[in-house]
Amino acid sequence: QKCKMGFRKLAQVLVGSLLLCTLLNAADAHKKVLVLVQEASYKESYSIFFDSLAAYGLTLDIKGYKDSGLRLKEYDDYLYDHLAIFAPKAEGFGGNIDINGIVEFIDSGRSVLIASSNGMSQTINTLAAEVGVDFDDKGTKLFDHVNFVELNGQADHNLVAAADIIRSTAILGKDIQAPILYKGAAASVAGNAELVTVALTAPLTAYSHDSKKPMAEPPTLLAGSSASLVSLVQARNNARVLVSGSIEMFSNAFIEAEVKLPATGKTFPKSGNRDFTVAIARWAFQDSGVLRAEALRHHIIGSDEQPTLYRVNDEVEFLVDIYEYEGDKKQPYKADDVQMEFVMLDPYQRLPLKHNGKGTFSVRFKVPDVYGVFKYVIDYKHQGYSYIQMTHQVPVRPFKHNEYERFLLCAYPYYASAASSMAAFFIIGFFYLYHK
Repeated sequence: QKCKMGFRKLAQVLVGSLLLCTLLNAADAHKKVLVLVQEASYKESYSIFFDSLAAYGLTLDIKGYKDSGLRLKEYDDYLYDHLAIFAPKAEGFGGNIDINGIVEFIDSGRSVLIASSNGMSQTINTLAAEVGVDFDDKGTKLFDHVNFVELNGQADHNLVAAADIIRSTAILGKDIQAPILYKGAAASVAGNAELVTVALTAPLTAYSHDSKKPMAEPPTLLAGSSASLVSLVQARNNARVLVSGSIEMFSNAFIEAEVKLPATGKTFPKSGNRDFTVAIARWAFQDSGVLRAEALRHHIIGSDEQPTLYRVNDEVEFLVDIYEYEGDKKQPYKADDVQMEFVMLDPYQRLPLKHNGKGTFSVRFKVPDVYGVFKYVIDYKHQGYSYIQMTHQVPVRPFKHNEYERFLLCAYPYYASAASSMAAFFIIGFFYLYHK
């Protein structure tokens, strides 16, 4: 009986341990975001934005940017999955966080959100420049004397109603009809910047200028569509960075504001700030627009086994599974622009992959009549989605000496010429020997 009691207690301990591990793993599955704020009051004034992210399963750790205990990693292990900086005037950070540490954080594949303003510090300006976003000169603000907004009965020409939003389902998820309230600085993005996508562009009538300085003649201003208000960066390692020139764009006041446009007389009961800011933040924190490829496989047609090498001219089928992740949800990815390359220095085959609607992409092709070491290569880049880069090496051998056909159809003229030569030799020899 004592043995039975002992076994019961042991079983209870094991079950309890398993449940505890399951709970701890579920807690760790939630992405942790360190949020650095300029002032403690930001927890309240930006609560709608923060609460919306928390509702999607993100765990936010909100701290002051000068907190002496700040640290991104401990013993070479990162404590957070992502970082959000809501301290545009920060000249430095507490703890062991600095620009180099943040860049290293991005290089590790993690993501950063930078909310700035027209009074930003040199530290924030430098950090934005590190990812390819160059803010206009210090002291400049975005002005618009046409698409300005009346807020609380007062017209503010620095408060701009921006509607030039990126049209991408992967980033926004849905169309946003109401304009975005924006007040802050403008930035420029190089035209050849392959990794930067402008999510919000200034109206054509907007321009960036320091009102305390006289206008240059002729004016050289950052204006119109060349002025980037919100930029999204996706590094080659799939780390993401969101750079906004307006921290107020995320505030409760702008999210709940009624938008009245004096130029057109249109009125919107609420701005589009909530939908827009939450969507781009989720994208930045890799909670949407995430693609993952798995189960790369290939086989000779007629066999289910994956060979270690091919023979030239083999008929082959290539398959890979690609899924789109949004939060914890996984669904098959559907697209017609995924390609596979069969490469040995140069691509010998570049073929589109067809999907079956269940996430599996496949193609059948004939191995080139060239032997060597080939690679399957998938290098997929689609705006708004994480990059897919996969390679798989497979050798291709020539025919063995006993695998060639005994008689080749294309060689029949040579067979005929050899046979005719021998026949001619015997006939000529016969007549030479037996006829005088």
